[in-house]
Amino acid sequence: MANVEEVKAHVAASVDGAGRAANSIQQVNDQLEDALALLRMTAVGSFHPSVASAIVQLEQARMRLDEAAQLTRAAMHDADMFRTII
Repeated sequence: MANVEEVKAHVAASVDGAGRAANSIQQVNDQLEDALALLRMTAVGSFHPSVASAIVQLEQARMRLDEAAQLTRAAMHDADMFRTII
């Protein structure tokens, strides 16, 4: 069984990994935002259902990435709180 300092180190490593993941999620989210803006600009005046569907799907993907980033940050906070308690 790990001692307290080892547990703290493992929790810290987990938080660091989650932080890197949150940063990656943000980068992907930024790329999707760029793609969405370009698609919207390109589709101005077009009411084709395929374009509308693509825009809706990209918006949903962005919202889910926002949710994933928020959940990741909340998990990081909770893990840090646990680390300070032990």
